[in-house]
Order: sequence, then structure tokens, then C-alpha cells
Amino acid sequence: MPLVPGTSKTITKNKAVGGVTSVTIDQFHPVETGRSMLAGDYTTLTVAQSAITEASPGVFTSTAHGLSTGDVVTYHSEGGTNLVTGSADTVADGTAFYIEKMSADTFELATTAALAAAGTTLQVSNDGNDSQTFRRVIGKVV
Repeated sequence: MPLVPGTSKTITKNKAVGGVTSVTIDQFHPVETGRSMLAGDYTTLTVAQSAITEASPGVFTSTAHGLSTGDVVTYHSEGGTNLVTGSADTVADGTAFYIEKMSADTFELATTAALAAAGTTLQVSNDGNDSQTFRRVIGKVV
């Protein structure tokens, strides 16, 4: 079951032998509250400008990305130019999106799980920068 921004979910991740860390996801924080995310808490895809089709819908290419339709990812510009969706909607760092998996190497972004499942995905009008990333939280939802 993927994490769902806007709902209350808890991720439990084994931190060490016998140690468990819980993180609560709430409706006001689409990523996490309670502690900073560690590198082992998520997988990161770096998607360069050349791997994004500026179109409606925008298509993102990342070889063997490992994402599934309905997965939640957060966008991070990593200090460069931000991605722009629609005609002028600059995407803020930490914005959550739902994935529509097109193939093992391509995906599109949607604003809700229902829209991703229906294939209603976002236009991309500016492909951001070569260092931008998408992060997918990993862990056990309890």
C-alpha cells in the first residue's frame, strides 16, 4: 500500500537490531514529521532535463526506474531551476506526486492516486534542471 499524502499513515523502519523508528505522515506534511529523513528512508531518481518531454502529458525517462502506478514521490530541484507543470505552475521542493508507470523506463506525474490510475497526468512546460530528483519513501506502512 503506497503512502497517501493527506491521510494519516505511519512508516516503521528498522533502524538497528531491536531498534524501530516511527514516522507519522499527516495531512499537512506530505513527506514526514517527527525526524529528518535519512538516505536509507527513500530511493532517489535523478531525472535530467533531456529525459523529460515538455508536453501534455510530460513523460519522464529513467532506465529501470522501479516505480509503479500509484507510488508517491516528492520532487526536489536540488538548487537548480524548478520543474513547471501546466502553463506556469512552478513545482516547489517537497511537492508530492503520484506516478503513472508507462513502461519500465518511463513514467508520468499526477496530483492524485485516482488521476494516476485513470491516466490523467500533468503537462510539463519547463523541464527543470539536470540535478533534480524524485524521492520515493520506502518502509512498512502499518
